[in-house]
Amino acid sequence: MSGYARLAVLTAFAAVVAYVLGEALPYTDPIPAAITAAVATRATFHHAAKETVFQTLGALMGAAVALVIVSLIGSSALVIFLLVLLCFALARFLRLASPEESPFVAASMAVTVILVVGTHFTTELAIERFLGVALGALCALGASAVAAPRKDTRVLAADIDGMKDSLSDLLARMAKGLRETPDRATATAWREEAVELRNQAIGLTARWEDLASHSRWSPRIDPDELARMKVELDAASVMSARVLSIASDLTRAAGASAPSLPAAAVTPLADLMAMAADNIAAEDPATSIGRTQAHDAVRGAEQTAQLALIGGIVSNLNRINEASSEAHDA
Repeated sequence: MSGYARLAVLTAFAAVVAYVLGEALPYTDPIPAAITAAVATRATFHHAAKETVFQTLGALMGAAVALVIVSLIGSSALVIFLLVLLCFALARFLRLASPEESPFVAASMAVTVILVVGTHFTTELAIERFLGVALGALCALGASAVAAPRKDTRVLAADIDGMKDSLSDLLARMAKGLRETPDRATATAWREEAVELRNQAIGLTARWEDLASHSRWSPRIDPDELARMKVELDAASVMSARVLSIASDLTRAAGASAPSLPAAAVTPLADLMAMAADNIAAEDPATSIGRTQAHDAVRGAEQTAQLALIGGIVSNLNRINEASSEAHDA
């Protein structure tokens, strides 16, 4: 079952469970319970945790403030107007989210407030509707936990390790292919794969930032684990960028009009790439390796353009080794 279909089934199931429990429990309105469960269920637990907090806060705030307003001015459309304005004020001044997200948070809270206030507002109805919202929020939280049974940080860490393995594999294949004088088509394929890995690193960074921005809402997110993961992710991003730079250099070197690698430098460079590939996947990577091969590669340059090309590749490989060590230290 796809993630979308699983989320659809779990959302529907959460709404049904919330409605049935709302009917069975005393002083609980099943309609707000079902609506809240459908609105708050998310594909990731930290998003669901954040949404349930907003829904419950909106219900509590709406019931309390509405009772005060109704007791002063009576029940009217003005009550809805004031409550929605209050939601926007709270979202901004309590800093429940970033300034960019505040309007969406306020709108979510306003929906819950209107749901709680409803029609024929009384103290008894406020309690029933608030308990319904709280019940729906709990059902949404449970459904979201089932939708994402693994910790989001654990999934992200596994994906970072997978990307590092892919970088190691690509660099190893580039080292092997370099010994056989690759043509432009082969070098271009390496560069395209390197671009995909660089884009993957950007996507992983966006996922980390999403987890970091929601960490205070979810007990499943450990701030210390996030900090360690950030170091590993930064190192992996550096490695992906450097591998892309090397692949681009090899693509240019394979062109007819660009300076090609001298024969004397091919083997030392290939050895350096193989060492860096092994270093990425090593349990205890070294900061600097292959100095002899680096000197041999540079000595093989016959022109200034070749020297610049080889020097750039060697520099990128050294930075990859440093990044591997930094990730291990984290």
